[in-house]
Amino acid sequence: MLFGSSLKLIMIDILRLLRVKQWVKNTFIFFPLLFSGQFLDQTLLINCSLTFVGFCLISSSVYLFNDLFDHKADRLHPKKSKRLLSQGSLNPTNIWLSIFLLLTIGLLICQKVGGLVIFAALAYVICNICYNLYAKRIVILDVIFIAVGFQLRVWAGAFAAATMPSVWLQMCVFLLALFLGFTKRRHEISTLKDKASEHRSVLAHYTSYLLDQIIIICSTLAIVFYGLYTISPDIISRTGNQKMVYSVAFVIYGIFRYLYLVHVKKLGDDPGEVLFSDFPLLISILLWIGYVAVLIYIPRS
Repeated sequence: MLFGSSLKLIMIDILRLLRVKQWVKNTFIFFPLLFSGQFLDQTLLINCSLTFVGFCLISSSVYLFNDLFDHKADRLHPKKSKRLLSQGSLNPTNIWLSIFLLLTIGLLICQKVGGLVIFAALAYVICNICYNLYAKRIVILDVIFIAVGFQLRVWAGAFAAATMPSVWLQMCVFLLALFLGFTKRRHEISTLKDKASEHRSVLAHYTSYLLDQIIIICSTLAIVFYGLYTISPDIISRTGNQKMVYSVAFVIYGIFRYLYLVHVKKLGDDPGEVLFSDFPLLISILLWIGYVAVLIYIPRS
């Protein structure tokens, strides 16, 4: 019984270390396949699923790499201070070995899918290395690099599905990623207050007012661009009507709900955790996926 409890605690620690909840970000890989109308194609679905698994392993290696760089500063954060690396309870050598294994296996899986997918995966790794070594200290550029990571996920999914993602879809994803990144900065400033710049040096260059203005712009543009995407010739030709525009309601509610959670509930540090902890937001996203799937995949009479 004692052994079982210890094993359970070890498994929980490993999952926290790999940040499994963050894997939800990799679902963006499936967006090009979903909107292409080929989601039921078994071969393409397998390719995208393998790409998803590969990116999950690669992103976990990136998170470990980030934690190695930031573990001292993370001790100032109320939640990040509870991470194993921040507590100094893990051997750095073992962490580097884990990074190497996760990265290698992830890249091999992506290579199995195709050459362009491995290209997107390598670009994702390089982007995150540049972020850690330079960009994360530069105001605004830090969040842009995070958004580029989301874009690369979309491109990886497009390569795996042998399709070209719409320019509108790419812009929507990019703006949504900026929105999530800047709300996270807003949450850090609100939570850490005077110690914010000690935890993350770039926070010294942000103010709550500046971030609120940027967040308003990003959320507004994301809604507008998604609305334009739903009435684009590509979507209308695929669905045979303009009913996709009604899915904008789910997007508006989701963004407004997220802003409510950031400003009222004081959440927003971890988008993945927010998603799984807030039932209305999760339901809104599932309804959006269901509505889009019905329009694209149910045969028209």
